[in-house]
Amino acid sequence: MSTVKIIETGKKFGNMNTQKAFYPEGLSRDEIKEIFMKNREAVGEHFGFDGHKMFMADQNHKRGTYFEISRDYVEANPNGWTDIPEDILIVTDKVPGVAIGHPVADCPVIMLSDVAQGVTAIAHCSAELIDKRMPMMIADALVDAYSSKDEDIIAYVGACAGSEWTYDRFPAWARDQKMWEKGIYMGDDGLFHIDMKKVIASQMRERNIGNVSYSSYNTITNPNFYSNSIARIDPEKAGRQFSGAFYPEEKGRGRK
Repeated sequence: MSTVKIIETGKKFGNMNTQKAFYPEGLSRDEIKEIFMKNREAVGEHFGFDGHKMFMADQNHKRGTYFEISRDYVEANPNGWTDIPEDILIVTDKVPGVAIGHPVADCPVIMLSDVAQGVTAIAHCSAELIDKRMPMMIADALVDAYSSKDEDIIAYVGACAGSEWTYDRFPAWARDQKMWEKGIYMGDDGLFHIDMKKVIASQMRERNIGNVSYSSYNTITNPNFYSNSIARIDPEKAGRQFSGAFYPEEKGRGRK
């Protein structure tokens, strides 16, 4: 059984979506798509998967809906990056060389893997979605789709902003104030500091997921990562990195 591999691109391969604001002025939509595809191909070559076969969820529902990237779906969409309305993506080791993830800046992609069955589910977890308990819903998706056992699930929390992320007022998205008691605090600078990892850790404990690891990358302070929070004062931080996962091809089998 293959072990899932984590993808954290940082800024190394350029911007990882087609948002016009992150490209030089004057480029056409087709030119932007061409650059983006080259960036994806470079990511795939570096990490060991097919850069054409990258998929993300549009997260239109925000209630834990999920979609599995099957072999048939990949064959029907060989260039990836389709419109998938669900919140969570699932991929298995039966579909190797196919990446699921999200272009992100300061909020993490959270990846939960059932190591007994070779199944991984992921979702971008913005602060708003953390407030809605999306990290816990990823585990629920594995249970619903594959009857996964809590003890077989390991979690990885991707690169995100540290507590340097601040608001000048209590954020409107923090509706569950009890949840954020330890995750939002007033600093000596008079600003509200946001610590997403503390709240994610609390949710993982509540959901009985004991094996959790966290990326050491802080998108705000690390110059090799994009950060929406800092981009307004540092244009070099404007953009999106890709955070995700894939199952590698078995040795002796080439990528298709």
